[in-house]
Amino acid sequence: MVELSREQFEAFMSKTDFDFSTPAGWDAFLAERSQGGTGRDADGLQLRDIKNYSVGTAFVNTVGQPVRVDIHVRTMGSGLALPPGILYVYHPDASWKKKVTSFYVGPPSSSLDFQLQAGGGGTPTRPEWGSLYYIVMKSGEIPGRGMARRAAEHALRDAFKNAGWFFTRGFKMLSRGEAGYSVSVKVGANPVVRDSFMPQKIFSDEAQERLRQMGQRAMSTLPDR
Repeated sequence: MVELSREQFEAFMSKTDFDFSTPAGWDAFLAERSQGGTGRDADGLQLRDIKNYSVGTAFVNTVGQPVRVDIHVRTMGSGLALPPGILYVYHPDASWKKKVTSFYVGPPSSSLDFQLQAGGGGTPTRPEWGSLYYIVMKSGEIPGRGMARRAAEHALRDAFKNAGWFFTRGFKMLSRGEAGYSVSVKVGANPVVRDSFMPQKIFSDEAQERLRQMGQRAMSTLPDR
């Protein structure tokens, strides 16, 4: 097995998360992860590629005016306050240009309700249609805020230390945007969808071998807690 250089490892650690606060961040995520996407490691293997993000999705269809979107966020546990974080919703505006609307979630409430408008235009014979996407991320996992990279480094080390080749046995150890939140979405007259997550592309055999190398280097390079 070829030993990785420091430069290769730094390139791997250069991107720890997708920026869901911007349309460009969502576009980058969907370009790689959607079923028609280019694949997780299309732009080189990076730490963010091994994370499964709990991105929800809902169908949007409009005839004339924008439709109301109702979003209900609650804790997974009974009687627990919402962990502090941000709900990001990637949706079309009235011109069907994609935008991001964000909402703060957190204590003392155990559940919160939000509304926004999505889409617009179309006729009864030719409605406009598409999708919206959403994710709730805890405050400490949001890129650019405090310990996000440090947390990613520890998660990578712990994943290999405690779960072997985690990328074939379960990606949840590096999952983001799921713990502590359950999300229900109702778009216009459509049925309510709850925790409806989009499927995400898996790694190629070549990328998995590269991850084995990254994991070995992580065990010897990253700092302990």
